[in-house]
Amino acid sequence: MKINITLKLLFCFSLMLGFINICHAKDQILVTDGYVKANIPGSSVTAAYMTISNPMDKAITLQKVTSDISPNIEIHEHSMSNGMMRMREVGQIKIDANSKVVLQPSGLHLMIFSVTEQISEKDSVVLTLHFADQSKINIQLPVSQYK
Repeated sequence: MKINITLKLLFCFSLMLGFINICHAKDQILVTDGYVKANIPGSSVTAAYMTISNPMDKAITLQKVTSDISPNIEIHEHSMSNGMMRMREVGQIKIDANSKVVLQPSGLHLMIFSVTEQISEKDSVVLTLHFADQSKINIQLPVSQYK
């Protein structure tokens, strides 16, 4: 009988923790649909893509990205100018309150320079996203050959 009551209490406590985590997660930046392109053999450059959702009631600004696989990751944007596709560094991305930004091929994306090793589809890459409010989040993205 005592074990049964203990199990019920543990179950209720677990439910409460789950509820707290769900409420807390609502205020967290969410990264989905992310991947890093496998780098071409002999190349030390690749790119990363993802959707960054901001469920908070205030805007956030992604200022930089770091990783152990590269000493230099830049936020870039493709744009069309005079019939030519151009790529330029944008420095940071503002994500408005209750909205999202999609980093994708031919748009906003992360350029990863001086990759320290060959990465392939069997790998995953850890990136740290640094925001203007001094917060940061670590994400782990799969490596994909083609998408």
